[in-house]
Amino acid sequence: MRRIAPLLLFAVVISNALTLEQVKADLKKSPLASDSVEMNIKTTISTTLTQPQSITIYMVCKGPSKIYSEIKMPLMSQRSVVNGNRMKVVDLNTGKSQVLPYNGEVLDAMQYTNFNPLDSGSWQTPKRFEGNIYTIKGTSGTLYYDAKKKRIEKVFAENDGKPVETLFTYNADNSLKSMKVVVSADGVEAVVLTEVLRLRNSTNFPDKLFEF
Repeated sequence: MRRIAPLLLFAVVISNALTLEQVKADLKKSPLASDSVEMNIKTTISTTLTQPQSITIYMVCKGPSKIYSEIKMPLMSQRSVVNGNRMKVVDLNTGKSQVLPYNGEVLDAMQYTNFNPLDSGSWQTPKRFEGNIYTIKGTSGTLYYDAKKKRIEKVFAENDGKPVETLFTYNADNSLKSMKVVVSADGVEAVVLTEVLRLRNSTNFPDKLFEF
């Protein structure tokens, strides 16, 4: 009986161990991971030596083949509408537009809406850090994951020897509120703050939005 008890305890620990697949599955339940979502975000880039510059993104995805996006920044304002295998791109400053073939490539606006480092690169098995927090080491650094709240708390990495810290904040309903990336080098600190201003399901959006 004394030999069986440790084996049972070991079996319980193994069965309760957090796996990388489980973390990825939990993160896919987030509204941000849906392929039918409306979002409005604002990204502000600032350093200790320069004035802040802002980029605003508005995007509506209705399934993988219907995408409406607007990106506005100091030197460029552009609208892209994807419908099936075609895409219409409009320069909002000049009004000029063109229709191009679309093969699923990442739109400019989408580069600002990727909040999940686990979507790319290779990652190791989660290891308990303290309490409900687990660390997951991978090609993009070390990620800190809250297993109870099922969300990423922060990521630490290095880029060309420079420390990079990414911090996530959340609303009361556990939806993402902001993502803040801080890079320090040679006494200069650069901050990229992305704020989620609107986030909701877009399944019932009219198809007219994607027509051209």
